Formats: sequence, C-alpha cells, structure tokens
Amino acid sequence: MSAAPASRRPRRFRVTPLRVAAGAYFALVAFLAVGYILVPALQTAGVSLDGQGLAGLSVYGDFLANPVNQTAVLNTLAVGAASTLTCGVVGTALAVYVRFFCRRHRRLVQILLMSPVMIPGVVIVVAFVQLYGESGMVTRALGALLGVEGPLLGFGGFGGIVFVITYTQYVYFYLNVYTALQYVDASVVESVRSLGGGLGRVVRDAVLPVVRPAVIVSAMTTFVSAVGSYSAPALIGGTYRVLSTQIVMAKANYDMVLASVEVMVLLAIGVAATALCSGLARRYRTTAGARAVYWRPDVGRSRVARGLFTAFVAVQLVVVLLPVAVIFYLSLMSTSSIMAEAFPTGFTLGNYEAVFTNPRTFRPLGNSLAMALMAVGAGLLLTLPVAYATRKGRSLPAALLEGLIMLPWCMPASVIAIDLINVFSAPSVFSLGRPLIGTFEILPIAYAVMALPLLLSSARVAVGGVRENAEEAARSLGAGPARTFTSVVLPAIVPGVLAGAILAFVRTMGEYTMSALLYGVHNRPISVSIVTTMQEYHIGVSMAYGALVIALCCVLLFAILRLDAARLGIDEVPRRRG
Repeated sequence: MSAAPASRRPRRFRVTPLRVAAGAYFALVAFLAVGYILVPALQTAGVSLDGQGLAGLSVYGDFLANPVNQTAVLNTLAVGAASTLTCGVVGTALAVYVRFFCRRHRRLVQILLMSPVMIPGVVIVVAFVQLYGESGMVTRALGALLGVEGPLLGFGGFGGIVFVITYTQYVYFYLNVYTALQYVDASVVESVRSLGGGLGRVVRDAVLPVVRPAVIVSAMTTFVSAVGSYSAPALIGGTYRVLSTQIVMAKANYDMVLASVEVMVLLAIGVAATALCSGLARRYRTTAGARAVYWRPDVGRSRVARGLFTAFVAVQLVVVLLPVAVIFYLSLMSTSSIMAEAFPTGFTLGNYEAVFTNPRTFRPLGNSLAMALMAVGAGLLLTLPVAYATRKGRSLPAALLEGLIMLPWCMPASVIAIDLINVFSAPSVFSLGRPLIGTFEILPIAYAVMALPLLLSSARVAVGGVRENAEEAARSLGAGPARTFTSVVLPAIVPGVLAGAILAFVRTMGEYTMSALLYGVHNRPISVSIVTTMQEYHIGVSMAYGALVIALCCVLLFAILRLDAARLGIDEVPRRRG
C-alpha cells in the first residue's frame, strides 16, 4: 500500500517561539479582560443581592416598589428616548443637507458640525450654564433688554438635559447617515422611477433600506450614552432624578448595595437596548451590488428645500459655535467681571497664568494627559493584536474574548466605575494583591476599559483594509510573520488605528462620570477640576481649563480628518447624477 501524497498528509503543529509568545500574550489579554470587565460585573451583581444569593432578588423588588426609584428609572428612559429622537432628527437632517445640498465649503461645514463630539460633555454643560443659566450671559442680556430683574430662561431639568445631550450626540447620526447616503444605488432609484414612483417611493424603496442600518446603530449608541449621562443631569438637572445621579449619591453615602442595584438596572437597560438594536441592524443589513453606481439627486432647482435646510444648518452652526466662543471669551475675563457684568470686560491673562504657574492648578491637566495616554496605550496593546489575529475568522475562544472586550460598549461609565469599586476596594489577584481604589492607577484602568470597544472597532476596520496579496508577496520574498507585520501591515493600518486612538484619547481626557466616582487626591482629573473650580467661584480658571481642552481637541480633530478622512465620509465617492 503506497504512502499518501505529501499534499494530503496532516500538517503537524509546530511549537515555535512566536507561537509560544502569541499564546502567552492572548492568555494575558484574556486574564485582564476577565479580571477588569467580567469579574467586576459579576461582583457588582453579587453585592446588589446583599450577600443573600438568589434570596437577595427581593432587594430589586423593594427598589422598584419605591416611587422615588420608579421615577428615576422612568426619567432615565425618557431622557434616553427623547435624546435619541432629537439626535436622530438633527443628525439626519444635517447629513441630508451636507450630502445633497452643500456645494461650497463642505469640508469646513463638516469640521464644524463634527466638533461637538470632540469636546468633553462637562465643558459643554459649563458653557451652556454660562450662557443660559440664571446668571448666564444670554439670560442677563435678555433681562436687561426687557427690563426684567428675574431670570427669563429656565435652562435645566428634562429639557436642558435633552438639549445638552442632543448638542453633543447628534454627531453619531450625522456621520453614519451621511456615509450611508453615499451608497444609495442610482440603478435602484431609476427602477423605482420607471415604475411610476415619486420622491416618496424613492425614499421608501431606494434610500431607506440603505440608511436604516446606520440609523439603528446610531440610535443604539446614542441611547446607551444618554441613559448613562451624568454631567448634564448633575449640573443642570436640578431635582430631575435619573439613575446616574442616584448612583453617585448612593456611593457618596457609602450605600454600595443600593448603588450596585441601580448599576445593575442601568446595565440591564443598556444591554437590552444594545441587543435590540444589534438584532435589528442584522435584520436590515444591506450590501452594495458589484457594479453599483451611487446616486446624487439634482436638487439645484429646489430653492425652497435648499433654503429651509440652509437656515436649519445656519442655526445649528450658531448653536455649535456659540458655547465654544463663550468659553474662550470668558477664559480671558476676570472672575469678578464675569460675576458682576452681563458682558464681562475685565480682560486678563491671569486665568491661564494660574493654570501654568501654580503647580496645584496645573496638576489636574497633567494628570488627565498622563492618564489618557496610559489608557489609550494600554488599550492599543490589548486590542490591535486581537483584531489582527482574528481578521480571517474567529474560533470560539476568540469570539468569546472579542465579546468580552466589546462588553463595555453597552455599559455606561457609572456602571464601569461601580464595578471597579466593588472589586478593587480590597486586594485582588488581578491587582497583584493590593487595593486600587484611591491610587493613581485606578482611573487609567477605568479609562482603558471604557476605550476598549472603540479601539477594537477601529482596529478591525483598519486591519480589514489590508490587502492579503501584499502580505503574500512579502512572505514569498522570504519575510517572516514579524517582518511582514512591521513592514507591510503596520504602515497600512496606522492611519485608521491612530484615528480611533485619538478619539478615545479625547473621550478619556474629558470623562467626568467615572472620574467623579473614582478620583482621589493623587489623580484629580481636569474634568473634575472644571466643575470644582467653578463651584468655588474661580470661574475664570474653570473657563481657562475648558478652553485648553477645546484647543487640544480641535487640533486632534484635524489630525483625525487627515488620518482617516475616508472613514469619516469626507472624501467623495464616484457618482453620477440620478
């Protein structure tokens, strides 16, 4: 009996140093993901049961039976639903305008419309307080103009919270819908028209199927972010109760059982919304044809539509730019002038001098820079190899690891913070046998956990764009796996990876919710200092903090646009008029 051909012989698994190193690395990633994501979540679930096991489920019954808690849950859902609706309307309308109506200065308009996502939410809230609060510039100006002594604007409560969230979160709808509109197939549009369909049928049969998945994904992201928002409810919500503020109050009162119950309820809301939207997105997923010609309608003759959209965008740009301008303006004014005058005139550079010359005042800025860099660096080290190793298919262990890394996507910041508090208030094997709460390291760890889904998603997109024939060519020339990665793969994925890293850096720089729960004397971040300095009536210094953060974010926004313009939908795709 002859031996089997060499090509049919089973390949023997060879143990090489590279495979040993890769196995050790992925074991480390799994260890860290379990220790800092899964175990804290399970620990919080256990704490919420008050140490009674399944019998502790009665705690949830008592919680939901309390009218105050019912109000907080319903208010949280109302904020999430209303914010998702308003963000959807604003973001979709802006996407339609920029895609179909905007012909001049499109790049500048897009940069301005995207800028809110690059500005930390706490900075935006402070700016709106300075504009529309009881002693805000617009409020006092209107009062002086009309001769009214009391405040005319009631900025706050449910309306104020939704307004601020809409301002900061509409960008998700705008970006996703704008990108989706680029892939409406002109041949489908022509088919609808040939059957006698008007504009309504074109939108329903040709545009909506392409745009719907983008709307669903945007709704998921916006809803989860809105229900977990803390800065707006805490600073302008007043007596309007939501779960995020309740969690911080319970933690401040050292009632970790109540805080854990509230966290689990908030997590359940986030997971349910994510599961629902993910299922809908898969159901309505569409693919472009191999020879698709992308549609651009001729709207040049539609003067009424152009005028309405232009006016809407003009108002939106004013709303976007006014808070930024106010922060920079007030950062150059003395605190006494800000508090005494409707339009302050006490020009000074003392606010910036106080930030850069006083070590105590500068430390929060240095802390935030260092902690954001640490978090993003650690996140890249954990996610980039995972994205590269699983680009051609996923085994069950790899799928579980990716799912674990993506879990924080549906976990609001307060949930992550309480999870970490419940585990690392005491020594743990995952922290080398020492407690982490109260140390400098806890905030970079929390920031890294929050950034992992974003970094993994951007790494997946970047790695997916690498051409396989380029890798094969490098291997055919004798390059090993390590050299192929460094000389072929890495240069190709750097722009996309850096774009995701910059966005994650900006989000961590201005993160306020988990910072308020986890910071200590050694790691006080700039987001907390912006709020505390304003509450201490050092308003000018608070505005200088905000101006510095905005300036840094704007520089990074330009960097993102240069690194990954195509992914953000700025570059035009080939098209012809439909």
